[in-house]
Amino acid sequence: MIGAVHILSQVLGGLAFALLLPAAVGLATGETAAAEAYLAVGGLVGFVAGAMFFALQGRRRRLDRVAGFLLVVLVWVVPPLIAAVPIARAAGVDYVTALFEAVSGYTTTGATAFETLRPLGFSGTFFRAELQWLGGLMTPITLATVLAPSGIGGMVSSNLALIASPDDPFGRLLGGVRRVLAAYGATTILCGLLLLASGIRPFDAVCLALATVSTGGFVPIDGSLADYDNPFAEVVIAVFMLVGATSILWHRMIVEGRWQLVRLHRESYFVIGVAVLAGLAYAAAFLRTGEGGAGTAILDGLFAGASLVSTTGFEPRPGGLGALPVTLVLLLALIGGGTISTAGGIKYYRVGGTLVQSLDEMRRLVYPHAVRRHRFGTVTYDLDLMKGLWSHLAAAFAVIAIAALLLALSLPDFEASLVAAVSAFSNIGPLYAAGWQPHWPAYPDFDALSKLVMAATMILGRIEVLALFAAFNLAYWRS
Repeated sequence: MIGAVHILSQVLGGLAFALLLPAAVGLATGETAAAEAYLAVGGLVGFVAGAMFFALQGRRRRLDRVAGFLLVVLVWVVPPLIAAVPIARAAGVDYVTALFEAVSGYTTTGATAFETLRPLGFSGTFFRAELQWLGGLMTPITLATVLAPSGIGGMVSSNLALIASPDDPFGRLLGGVRRVLAAYGATTILCGLLLLASGIRPFDAVCLALATVSTGGFVPIDGSLADYDNPFAEVVIAVFMLVGATSILWHRMIVEGRWQLVRLHRESYFVIGVAVLAGLAYAAAFLRTGEGGAGTAILDGLFAGASLVSTTGFEPRPGGLGALPVTLVLLLALIGGGTISTAGGIKYYRVGGTLVQSLDEMRRLVYPHAVRRHRFGTVTYDLDLMKGLWSHLAAAFAVIAIAALLLALSLPDFEASLVAAVSAFSNIGPLYAAGWQPHWPAYPDFDALSKLVMAATMILGRIEVLALFAAFNLAYWRS
């Protein structure tokens, strides 16, 4: 427990530093009241984080399996609870609305409870983008350093030595943070520079880069990316959305020239291939509308495919994600992207595992005594792995079903509640607002209960569900 609190203090220290940046933006743009709110909360959080950190110096810091799960829950729940405070104060909204916005940003969901960005101002708009970036950073770190090594949800730890040593928990955490932060930061800088070169104004380029690499979804303007009318920027964003949707392990293999592992890491190829196929389907749908020529339809279609598979939620044109049948769109959004990536969803290797198992059961009808080893790239599917996969899928579907039922209490029909629940769990918030039905209420019109249900579902989608049950295992805490 001490080890989890020690690391949480460092996370809160990072959040305190992060709060200084929107304060600086507020001071630079004349938003004095907002700057004061961010400075006040940042100072208080920094003081508490420092007190926690120094109070634990010299204490034995042990991070066992359950403490690691508890740490994952804490780093996903506590920061947005704090981040909502300056948002509420600066934008003049109630705490539940601010919490919805903070959770949506931190989980890279991109669903907004604001009808316009005017209450947020430049400082709040930047803080939302920054929260997305921090959440995108936290996603591969928690996956690679805690969840995957534990094997929870059927995840495997093969090749994680590319990120950090799997033997020492604290060494794994520190090594994982350093390596992921270096690659993540460099990718963000490159994306931002390319967006600047495309002609996007600096503030928007920074916010879009933070949102793109994290596969977030917040746009720094009232509108969609179509309002920029910048094809080169769309290409840049589409490429970096796919970078965010594919595994950071695969990226590191490429950088280090481990071509045999690169070839065997099939999940990333499936992510890119499905994004291209979905993009071509979107292009065909856009061509039928007659808006623009074939080139524009293909560019917008490939962009929409990358946005959907990466669970970013950017739309190349208003209602673009809703151009395909809702069932197909929900299926692709629910699957999401690669395993150790910033994308949401249940991940492709889990779908691959279930398909492999299904095919194996069909073969057993013909060859009941055959013994086979089933692989998906570098991953070998055995009985223990399949138990983890099915447990995660069952928990995920249970969360979506419960969330949909609770949302149905206030939404006009069950289809709306189901789309909202899948959008929250897969962390692709703009999907709900893709113009499926004109009578569906927008996020700002959700009541307090619906906003809280959505926020909880967003967080559960990020912590792999089973980690929550493991962290609060009564048998462990009784002992």
